[in-house]
Amino acid sequence: MKYLFFLTSILCSFLAINGKAQTINKEIDNCIVKVQKQYNIPGLALAVIRNGEVIHKKNYGLANIEMAVPVTDKTLFPLFSTTKVMSVIAVYQLIEQSKLSLDNNISDFLDDLPNSWRKVQIKNLLTHSSGLPDIVNYTNDKEEDAKQKVYGDTLKFIAGKQFDYNQTNFWLLNRIFQKVVGKKLSEYIIEVQFPSSLKSVIFEGNNLKVIENLSYGYVNTVNSNQFLKRNWNFPEYEYGAAALNMTLNSFIEWNKKFDNNEFISEKTKTQLLTPFNYEIKRDFTYGLDLIKLNDDISYGFSGGVSTAFRKFTNKNLTIILLANGMFIPTDKLNGINEVVNDIAIIAAKK
Repeated sequence: MKYLFFLTSILCSFLAINGKAQTINKEIDNCIVKVQKQYNIPGLALAVIRNGEVIHKKNYGLANIEMAVPVTDKTLFPLFSTTKVMSVIAVYQLIEQSKLSLDNNISDFLDDLPNSWRKVQIKNLLTHSSGLPDIVNYTNDKEEDAKQKVYGDTLKFIAGKQFDYNQTNFWLLNRIFQKVVGKKLSEYIIEVQFPSSLKSVIFEGNNLKVIENLSYGYVNTVNSNQFLKRNWNFPEYEYGAAALNMTLNSFIEWNKKFDNNEFISEKTKTQLLTPFNYEIKRDFTYGLDLIKLNDDISYGFSGGVSTAFRKFTNKNLTIILLANGMFIPTDKLNGINEVVNDIAIIAAKK
């Protein structure tokens, strides 16, 4: 009799847990249907991970509007600036190997810098506090031409003073990687962080290049059915700042390795997630965005107003959102950070 009661209790607990999971998944689905309509998003892929377990993973909508191709597990999404998450981890991997440090001046590795750039440190590149002019203004130029132009521009402020989002920072990190390990930053990321992800993780900065399973980014207009292909083009010397494309499954596997300290140690993570002390206050850590929204604190990055990677450490939640449309804020819509936060609220329900 006791044995039967025990089995019944287990069954009831299983049904309760399964029922709760189904409710959460349905609520997330309803949320995604709503935001797809609100922001006019053709297709997306979403993973919600709680306590190390994937509690929701689903593909929605179309990867390619013209051919009515649905989003599948093989769909590659351009990460845009969410690429920086992997680049930041690569830098900390070199720090753990004692090949560089946060306090290194960039002139310790690069000898052709303007005098006003020489005391900028690695930590200033990671925290976007370098004050350097932005090489993105010369994206259509060859690297040598872009370098000479940005070298001639005026410094914005003294390093460490404030936050100023800047692609020059990651262009310099790319050059430093070539000096320190003899590899481009993009090559290092693929070899070290994605060694077995053939065809599911690639660097390609031309959003119009024909690549198998690539979901091209679309420029969408809220409350309109009109779309244009996003023709952004990141030159190879800016790889690492952007240009990484991957499947949701590859991102989930990467996150698992990150959580298991296979990339960097827990001690190094603590340094990474420490808020940087800008003179003009801004919420940002030593490499990742620190987002405070609706009393929730999360860490991560977003890219192209289309992709996001966020970790809600107090809820043991990770959310990976990859889309081929843009969550453009309006006076009624708050953009991708609010969407991710809404999903986190649903997923955290007990």
